Amino acid sequence: MRFARSLSALVFCALGLVLAGGCTTASRTRAPAPAGPAVTPAHPAEAAPVPAAPTAPMAPSAAPVAPVTPAPAAPPGGAAAVGTLDLLVESAPAGAIIVLDGVPVGRAPLHLQIAATPLGFFQDYREIRARFVASDEEQVTRSSIEEFTPREKVPAVLRFTADGAQRTMR
Repeated sequence: MRFARSLSALVFCALGLVLAGGCTTASRTRAPAPAGPAVTPAHPAEAAPVPAAPTAPMAPSAAPVAPVTPAPAAPPGGAAAVGTLDLLVESAPAGAIIVLDGVPVGRAPLHLQIAATPLGFFQDYREIRARFVASDEEQVTRSSIEEFTPREKVPAVLRFTADGAQRTMR
């Protein structure tokens, strides 16, 4: 059974080389995670370095390469055609731990650079969480979560409280 499976993978790869100029079988290794969004603390004293994800070199392909077309000019008003928007994340009380898509990125208040479409919508699903950590035995650690979809616009300010969040749109 194992021999038949590896033989069929070899045939599939050979067929892919002939037709597309490269092997099309899936790799069993995990792809490197994309680099996270840029994070800028609202206060310079809270700056913490965020390591970039390593990238693996790509093998050259024998497939023809399509010509590169230049990006369209930026629309009037100074907005970038495709890129990022600044999102200010605040908390009441200040100092909540901010977690973006499961990764802690700093303490509120801070600025997040969010990937956005030309019309100001999120490019991907995002989850921003504020964690209010108890400072003594009488308090309780609580979290507030805001989830965003590509159908939603990136707000200018996201203000978290222990009971929820409030969005201030652009």
